[in-house]
Amino acid sequence: MPRKRAKHSVRVANRDAMEHDLPPDNKRRGEWGDMPRRAIELFRGPPPKKEAAPAKPTNPSIPPMHIRPGERLSDFNQRVEQEFAHDIYASMRTNQRSESNQKKRQRRRDVLKAKKRAASGSDDDDESAAQREFARAPSSRSLHDVALAPPTITARPKERRPTSTRPKPSPARQRILDEERQRVIELYRAQKRA
Repeated sequence: MPRKRAKHSVRVANRDAMEHDLPPDNKRRGEWGDMPRRAIELFRGPPPKKEAAPAKPTNPSIPPMHIRPGERLSDFNQRVEQEFAHDIYASMRTNQRSESNQKKRQRRRDVLKAKKRAASGSDDDDESAAQREFARAPSSRSLHDVALAPPTITARPKERRPTSTRPKPSPARQRILDEERQRVIELYRAQKRA
C-alpha cells in the first residue's frame, strides 16, 4: 500500500466522479429540502414516549376501595375512615415520638452543658448567659412562612452622610423671598374668596 497521496489530477477526477462537490439536492433530503438539520428536529418535535405500564398498587394486600352498589356516600366515607384509621394513628404516633425524642435530647444537652459549666467553675457565667440570650435565633423557614407573618427588619440602616450644606441666602435675598411668598399667599386667598 503506497504511502503517497495520488496526484492532484487523479484526486480531482475521483471527486468529480463521486459528485460530492455538487450542492445537496432535494432527493437526498426528502420533504424538508435544504432546511437546517436542527430546524427539522425542532419541527418534528420530541420522539414519542413509550406508554408507561399502569401503576400497580403499592400494597397488594389492600384492595382498592370502591363505593358499593346501593351504599350511601356517608357509609362509604365511614368505611374508608375505618380502613385507614390505623395508618393515620401510627403516623401520628411516630411524629409524636420524634418530637418527644428531640425534646429529651435537648434536655440532655442542657444538662451536660450545665455540668461542664459547673465543673469548669468559670466566673463569667453571667456574661456567657447574656451572650447566649442574645445569640442568633435559629432561622428555619417553612413553606409559605413569609405569607403568614410580616417581615422583620434585621439589617441596620446605613448611616446617612450629611447632604451638601448650602450656604444660607443673604438677608436681602431672604427678604425678597419672604415678600414674594406673602404676595402668592394673598393671591391664593383672594382666589378662594371669589
